[in-house]
Amino acid sequence: MSSAALASATTRTDAGLAPWQGNVQRLAWLRELASKNPDLAREETWRWLRSFEKLETHHDLGWLFAQGTTPGDKLPRGDCEGAVLGLYGALWLDGVDRLVRVGRLLGGIGWTGKTFDPKTGTGYNRLTTSARIPMLLTMPAYRFEKVGGELIGFHFDHKIDVSPLSPEQKVRSIAYDNPNYKNPLVLPRTRDELTEITPNVYLGRALRCEDGNWRVVGYFALRQPAGS
Repeated sequence: MSSAALASATTRTDAGLAPWQGNVQRLAWLRELASKNPDLAREETWRWLRSFEKLETHHDLGWLFAQGTTPGDKLPRGDCEGAVLGLYGALWLDGVDRLVRVGRLLGGIGWTGKTFDPKTGTGYNRLTTSARIPMLLTMPAYRFEKVGGELIGFHFDHKIDVSPLSPEQKVRSIAYDNPNYKNPLVLPRTRDELTEITPNVYLGRALRCEDGNWRVVGYFALRQPAGS
């Protein structure tokens, strides 16, 4: 779809002419749209998820995460664009959240997404090169690699798994506790989970384990690149 056509469709939804009035209706509309115009549905879903970047809106994300479907065996794959919706619940997470929010104002310093290898069940996170100094200040012993104009690190293993918070729901789990990855000590106690909201657009939640109990400490969004 051309940028002009997408802008026109987006304007129509902003004007309140789309057939949804709340989150339930909007999700149904997006999934119906995906069957007719997947490119527009992908853009509109991404735009919707980005609207939850204010922490006071996160009470809706728990419901939306539960509505997501289990990503397929080979999904997601390759480089995915990422957006942090908010992190909280620990000093270092609060610091990362502030870094991300300041980075948006300064032109995108920080996290750019995740890369998945569905064959090996492994992956890594990607950051802008301008994030090197802030990361050195917060995690001085950890070293990133520079690949293709980005920093890569925080390697992980991923698989379809049952969520410890919602045993009835299967998610794609992302674990950082493999000792071979030499991740910073805070990461092995965290776990990310993904559900698919519409095709190739995912809502993720970050979990942290404290005293044997998992709790949500933030949310993020991922989408497959155009043409995937």
